[in-house]
Amino acid sequence: MNHHEVLRRLLAILGRRAFLTFGTVTFLVGALLATVNVTSRYAIKRYVDDQLGRIHWDVALYQTEGFGSAPDLPSRMAAVDGIRRVESMTFLRTNPPEGQMGFEVDGQALATPWISVLAATTPELLPPAVNAAAGFGANPSPGVALGLIGPERAMGRALLALQGAREISFRVNLGPPKSAAPGRPLTESSHSVAAFTLPIRTVVRLERDDVNRWLMDQGGSISFVPHIGVTVLMPYDESVLRKFESVSTGIITQEVAGEHALMGHQITAGQYLPEVVHVGLVDRQRLVSGWDIDGSLRRVTDVRDRLAAAVEAADAKAAVDSTTLVLLDRMNAIARVIGVIALLIALPLLWMAWVLAANLSGLLMLNERRTLGLMRLRGVPGALLGRAFLIAIAAGGLIGGGLGLAVGAVASLLAYERGHLPLAVLLDRRQLSLFTVYLVVTLTLALLVSRRLVRYATTISPLEASGRVAASEAARASTRFGLLPLAGLLLGAYTLCSWIFDLSLASRLPFAIVRLSERALNFVGLPLFIYGMATLLASQARFIQALLAPVVGPIGGRLGPLALRHVAVNPHRTLAFLLVVALTASVSLYPMITSGSFQDKAVRGARVQTGADVQLIFNAAEMADAQALTGPLASQVAALQPQVGRIVDALSRAKGVAATTYMLEGVLPNFYLPGHGLRGVPVYLVADVDEYLRLAYSEDALGVGGRYRDVVGKLKEGDVAVSTSVAAFWRIQAGTPVLVGMDPGRRSLSVPASGVLAFLPGMPPLTVNDRQAYVQARLDYLNHLFAGNAYVVASVRDPALASLSLQIPRVVVMVKAAPGVAPSDLGDAAVGGLPLRPLEVNTLTHEIEKVGSDMFISLAVQNLRIFLLGGLVLAVVAIIAVALANYVEDRRTIALLRVRGTSPRLIWRFFVATLLSPTLLGLLLGGAVALVGGFGLANHVWKLRELRSVVHLLPTHLVVSGWTALLALMLMCLIVGVAWLFSLWVFRHTARENILEG
Repeated sequence: MNHHEVLRRLLAILGRRAFLTFGTVTFLVGALLATVNVTSRYAIKRYVDDQLGRIHWDVALYQTEGFGSAPDLPSRMAAVDGIRRVESMTFLRTNPPEGQMGFEVDGQALATPWISVLAATTPELLPPAVNAAAGFGANPSPGVALGLIGPERAMGRALLALQGAREISFRVNLGPPKSAAPGRPLTESSHSVAAFTLPIRTVVRLERDDVNRWLMDQGGSISFVPHIGVTVLMPYDESVLRKFESVSTGIITQEVAGEHALMGHQITAGQYLPEVVHVGLVDRQRLVSGWDIDGSLRRVTDVRDRLAAAVEAADAKAAVDSTTLVLLDRMNAIARVIGVIALLIALPLLWMAWVLAANLSGLLMLNERRTLGLMRLRGVPGALLGRAFLIAIAAGGLIGGGLGLAVGAVASLLAYERGHLPLAVLLDRRQLSLFTVYLVVTLTLALLVSRRLVRYATTISPLEASGRVAASEAARASTRFGLLPLAGLLLGAYTLCSWIFDLSLASRLPFAIVRLSERALNFVGLPLFIYGMATLLASQARFIQALLAPVVGPIGGRLGPLALRHVAVNPHRTLAFLLVVALTASVSLYPMITSGSFQDKAVRGARVQTGADVQLIFNAAEMADAQALTGPLASQVAALQPQVGRIVDALSRAKGVAATTYMLEGVLPNFYLPGHGLRGVPVYLVADVDEYLRLAYSEDALGVGGRYRDVVGKLKEGDVAVSTSVAAFWRIQAGTPVLVGMDPGRRSLSVPASGVLAFLPGMPPLTVNDRQAYVQARLDYLNHLFAGNAYVVASVRDPALASLSLQIPRVVVMVKAAPGVAPSDLGDAAVGGLPLRPLEVNTLTHEIEKVGSDMFISLAVQNLRIFLLGGLVLAVVAIIAVALANYVEDRRTIALLRVRGTSPRLIWRFFVATLLSPTLLGLLLGGAVALVGGFGLANHVWKLRELRSVVHLLPTHLVVSGWTALLALMLMCLIVGVAWLFSLWVFRHTARENILEG
């Protein structure tokens, strides 16, 4: 008989079990790898969809040449293939020559260095405080909003004086500038004409930083907003915009001056800064797909290039910008390495599969030992036996791995697409290459695990095969804590410490290899730590006995000491159970803990920002007579109190409202701080300190150098609190006198400081939509605004401040919802019954949405299902395989106990103790690592966020939800159930049969 015939017969005898065993393992591994990969791609798709939802406009044309330079540019933009919608915003700013042109309200000149017009074709492009007032809405009415920007001494009295104004005119003096005296109305000149006249609906005060924050949130870029100026905010009216631009550039057209334009009048042009922005939405449904980031990037880039060509064809000077391209470019970098990321994510599952395959391989060795011995007695060469095993294992690995990849990819994609199978996602060239790599990984795992089996088959002697205990088993019955487990333990511990304590070697060693290694450790640090710790525990016989004794003793009963020694002398079995169960527990629990801790911090940050469930901001100038709001603080508070009381009463009666409180936002004109000289430092005056502390959400971390509640509580005693930027400049600590301003008699007012606040809950919003579409320079600008936020906090009832001179432009009301009432529903219901229309309504729900999601969290949450399903399947199969291998090795011992008269109940307890004790220890180890790792990763993810917000001031809390506890209980029940059922299976044979088989 030739070698080929012998090999064929050996495959028929020995290959079936090896083929099925390793085919099953590789099928599971291949299915898990494919599922994790598709799930990771789906997580990116979900994240991209979320980020796109935060981007209001995909592309923008910034036209700086002038409003009338390219009037057909919007139509050319709309005609570009791929553009679905186009809107325009025009911001025209002029610093006019004195006496030449300017705004007049009801015939009175407005003395201001800058006059501007901000018009938009949609209310989405105007700040929320003014878009309704500018004539937009379901039932638009004619009129504009007048926005005043500047310090109290420049705009404070004007804001009050202009309340109730009826119309605004843009007048131009056609005669010599001297014919209109400085500061006098242009109407006194016989040569003045009104270029346009518009009705006024409301007058509001604007902060230039708030306007820029709004523009950044909408279009992704800021603009030049004058420090002092008057801005007309209005719907898009080309006639008004043309007239404003022609006068600003010194051109008098017939449309502006009628017959006066024919008399040859000339005027001096002012400093004119036009900015026209045309924003557009692309056809996202056709061009952008989260499954194909690279293709989406190419398609949107083509749209951007076609827009640039349209600008060139129009001979217009305009820059093309796209925040969507910034997002897609960043996400494409992640999408390119998602295959490697998926492999790193699946490492704990691969490790579990390794343990499973190793124990199944050991089981094959034990079951085939006598067959191999008989074949060696008949003269079959060991090399031929090894080759037969190798062929069977390779064939099983190849077929099982390929089938697993196909089943995992198709099944997961069908689940995510709800029955639809987009084959293009799976047949993509890059995806097919990844599947090939995964198949190689799967097959390599099978071949590496089978090395011991193949070597055993080639070297076993007939004498060893007939022995009661194989020499190979004796060699396995030891576990050393060597260099590899030590490295895993140290690297895992470093990962956990870096997450919790913000440690990073990459910041000290700026090398690419260090940075890439730290990123890889973010995925593999936890399983490395578990491997190192499990090996350390299993290698210490006395230590493992001490740890297991509390479990083994009660379960094992009188055989407890024997079971304890039995576990200690077989550390390889203990290590197998520890690894499988600890990895299962950690990968199942830590994503839930991470996502819960992340979401908890986001919600807490949003609650601090809004102060309560709903925040409403009102224009104080609409609440009282202008003259009443020009006096000291006490008189202004008395004038505002009736209307504020009506608002609070109306809110208190609204359905679903549990409590309300308010504070006044003022501006200190005589409080110096660098960078605030042209706008003043805000002061927030709390109406009722006790009610504010009870209603407004806060945390101790918001106090700098002391508890937040202690700092704010002292406001009742006449102290004031200051922000960190104010404290840093004036070196203010608790007890330091603070010069807050002057009284009407120009006498200084000084009060002691209660402390420093990192943030005041309930302040008007400082946040923008957190997204990946901001370039670094714009992120730096937003972070500068947040870090430089300056303010003073005091009590409205502080007698020392009763005579303080200041301006109160806004009133902030905080509303707490009753239990079970959604903040979004409360916001809509509360506004309807108010006596005054609020400038802004900010809900907790909307603020939470602004905080944004995260790529790490998205990956963790989506892969959690895979860890739960795939990890539990692997864990159950691995536990059964390890238990079966242990039973095959110990069946002679169990049979001898039965022969000696040991009762079945004691033997059952003995076997359960040997299975359950290391399993429960693994569950405790994995659960502890999941708690630490989940908390640490949530903390680490927030520190990675580039956009700073109030969330970064709050500590991360460990959140263990009810679902997490339920999952841990389910894992424990599963482990106990498997051990219990398998222990019953031990008695399927008699003691005599077990002795003969053993």
